[in-house]
This record gives sequence, structure tokens and C-alpha cells, in this order.
Amino acid sequence: MTFSHHPSPTAFVDATCAQVAAPPTQKTHDIKLPIELWLQILSYVAPPAIRAVSLTCSTFRWLAQPFLFKRFVVQLHAPTSKSPAIRRDTHPTDTVARLAVFSVPHLTIAMTEMRLVPSAPLADHAHELQPLSLLSINNCLVDTVFTALPSLINLRRLVLHDVVFTKDYLSALCHLPQLKDLELQSCRTSCATGDFPDLSLVPLESLVFDYPYNLQDHFRNPRFLALFLRSRKLKRIFAGPANDILFAITEAPPPPSLSTLEIPVSCVASPLFIQTLVHCANVEELSLYMAIGNTHLPPLDYLPPDVLPNLRSYHGPRTYAPWFTRDRNITTIDFSLPAQPHDLLTTLSGLANTVESLSCKVNSLDGALLRMIHTAFPSLKHLAISGTAVDIDCLASVLAVANMHRGLTSIQISVQTGEPRLTDSWGATVARMFLALLLRAYPLLERAKLVYQPQVSVVWNRPHGKKTKHVVDASELRIVKGEEPMKTNVIWDMLRFKSWH
Repeated sequence: MTFSHHPSPTAFVDATCAQVAAPPTQKTHDIKLPIELWLQILSYVAPPAIRAVSLTCSTFRWLAQPFLFKRFVVQLHAPTSKSPAIRRDTHPTDTVARLAVFSVPHLTIAMTEMRLVPSAPLADHAHELQPLSLLSINNCLVDTVFTALPSLINLRRLVLHDVVFTKDYLSALCHLPQLKDLELQSCRTSCATGDFPDLSLVPLESLVFDYPYNLQDHFRNPRFLALFLRSRKLKRIFAGPANDILFAITEAPPPPSLSTLEIPVSCVASPLFIQTLVHCANVEELSLYMAIGNTHLPPLDYLPPDVLPNLRSYHGPRTYAPWFTRDRNITTIDFSLPAQPHDLLTTLSGLANTVESLSCKVNSLDGALLRMIHTAFPSLKHLAISGTAVDIDCLASVLAVANMHRGLTSIQISVQTGEPRLTDSWGATVARMFLALLLRAYPLLERAKLVYQPQVSVVWNRPHGKKTKHVVDASELRIVKGEEPMKTNVIWDMLRFKSWH
């Protein structure tokens, strides 16, 4: 089946509001296959084709349109710009018209992600709308979104930029029974602390606080951020690049369910750093990341042994690793910054031998480093080395010096192919050459990823039940270019044929 018609977004919204309010009148036997099977098929279809499918008949419109609104983006507009003209369908009045979908239950029930984000600045309409008019429209958009939130009963992810939370806005979050993931970008509140609602029953599992380096007082309200830490099911916090999260956690310690904490390296320099970690006693995964524009590593002189006693995974600079791995049963280490081989050797020699997964970046790969990894971590299962690409001769010499490791089951390395534009067939041939060497060194290898370029790699998985003897069949290789597509069948559970009449 081929579809060629691709309507504009504005025309599509108009058609949606006019046509989708009523269930289809077409008989079920006219679409031949069961409804559930069509939903499964449509979950694999790209949005442009989904739009075309929705125009074929009323039945397909009813089935296909919810997939287009699963992820709903509302754009707020900047007042003026000298940038090139943008498409006319991103004009504020078009955005207001799109919000009419909130009155269509068939579509709102399908929404699982909502994003309220700033758009590219206006250029071709700057003469029509003055800043005050845009401000009024933006406020109207935000009001409309938060008024509609309680009707989005299947909303799982909410991303908000530059929202000034009122008491009503905060209360709207309390009526989202499926909200798992909340991201706040430079948001603040005009609500008095005494009027904050109780968000402890919102089933949040993941929180993202992205607050800039800003000295304005309204970005320094730890009680506002602490409000979102009270969810009883909270598992993950990502915060930065400013250190506001430290004040929030000391104001309201997160629940025992918190297992993952990701904060910028700059937090290490704060006098609240150790106190914050004390309040996160059950954290098992810690990530200290380098925020954009930050190149300074503050010193870490001491870490009490009873801080983060359950830590299992450390991601961050190499220089902090001895403190966070000491007296802890660390199984996963990921060094975020590149290092010289001899510096990495020094660090690895002081780490516990319980590590099962190691990821590191090196400026060059030599046999001594790989031999140290094999010797220091006898329990190692996964190894990922990036930062430098090796050719086939270099890999052969490195592996010969390092000897074999009997327990390694997964490896990822960057390789040189000698070809700037590698075809799939030649890429498979090169991959088989590298894999033959890797399988000799790691006889229990189950999976390998060879990275040719940042967005091009070859993945090999050992066929089930097959004992590979240094020989890899081309059919076992998979070329990966860019990000692998993700599919979802969430709408399957929302749109049942029994809801039709």
C-alpha cells in the first residue's frame, strides 16, 4: 500500500478538529484485519505516512490520528528576530489553533508526552505581532495547556521551559496519574511557599532540573525545587549546570527509592556536597558530568566511607574514582574524560577488583594498558574503549601483549577501516577481520560493537546456541547508522475496539 499525500500541519489540525470528534461510521469488516492488528502495524509507521493513512477513510482516521498526537509539542514564540523567515505554520495563531485537540478525548487519551518549549524567533510575522501581543498569546498558551493537563490521563512525560508556576499550575500536576518523567528548564514560581500543594502522590520516577548560571533571586528558591523531590517513587535526579539541586536536597531529602543521581562536577566544590550525598544514602548510580563550558576539576580531598554505602556505579572524572570506589562494591565504572594510558594505569591499579563493566577514553591504546585491565579486573564482563581508533595491525599487536581474558562477554572499540566512505558490504568484511582477532582473545565473547564513525557502527551478537570458532558469518552482523528507531505500542492499550459504537 502506498500513500503519497502529505498535508501541511495547519491543514491537518483543521481536519482533525472537524472530523475526529465522532467515531467512524464505516463497518469493521471494511478494513479486513482486526483492529488490534492495525494498531500493531501503525506503531511501526513513520509520522508522514501516518498522516497519509489518516486521510484514506474515517476508520483509518480514527485509528491513525492518535499516533500523531502521542508526542505533542507546544511552541512559545520569541518577539522579533533578524534570522531567516520560518515556516508560516509556526505562527502563534496556528499554535493556538492546534490546542483545539484538547477538546477531542480520542486524541488527548493518546498523549503520552507533552513539551512546552520556546520556538525559533519570528521573522516573517514580526511586523504583525508586537512583544506585548506575543506575551499575551504565550500566557494564553500556557493557561490552555495547564487547564487541559488533568484530561491527559495517560501523560507519562512532561517537559516545560521557562514556565512561571502559579498555584493552579502546580495543582494541575497533582491530577496526572501516569506522570513518570518531569523536566523543568529554567522554571520558577510565583506561588507562596505556604500554598504549595502536596506532590508526594504524583508517581514521578525521573526529575530533570536544568537551571542556568544565573544570579537572579527567582532562580534561587530551593523550596520550589524541593517540592518535586517529595514523590514517593522518585528514582532518578538529573540536575545542573548550576548547583541549585544541592540546596533543594538539603531542604527536602529525597525518598529512599532514589537510586540514580546525576549532578555537575562543579558541585564537588560546594560545602553542601558531602551533606547532599548523606541525604541520598540509597543511591546506587552516581554521575558527575562536565557541564558545557566547564573545564575545571575542583579537588576532592576526602569522602567519608559511610557516604553512599550502596554505590554500585560511578560515572565521572578519573581523578575522583579512588574516593568513590574505596570500601564500596563498585561493579560499573565509566570515566568521562580522556586520559593518557600511563595515567589510566595508575588509577586502575588502585581500584577494587570487583568491577564488571569498564568504559574509558584513552589518547592511545597499548598492550600494557589492556594487560592491566585484564589483570586488575578478573570479573570484567564488559569493556568499552573510545577516544582512539585502532587499525587491524595495532589491534593484533595489542591483543598479543595483553593475552586473553576468559570472562569478557561484551566489548566496544573504535576501529580504523582505511575507507572514508565505507559501504555496507566492505564494512562487514572489515568487521569480520576485527572480530576474528577479538574472538581469539575473548573466547566467551557474546557481543561486540565496532565503531567506524560517531554515527556508523557494526554490531555482532553470537547466534543463540552457536559456538563461534574465530569465524563470523556476514549474516550475523548488523550495520547501525545513527540512532536506532524506537517503537511503542502504548496506544494499543488505549484504543480498544470495544470503545466504538
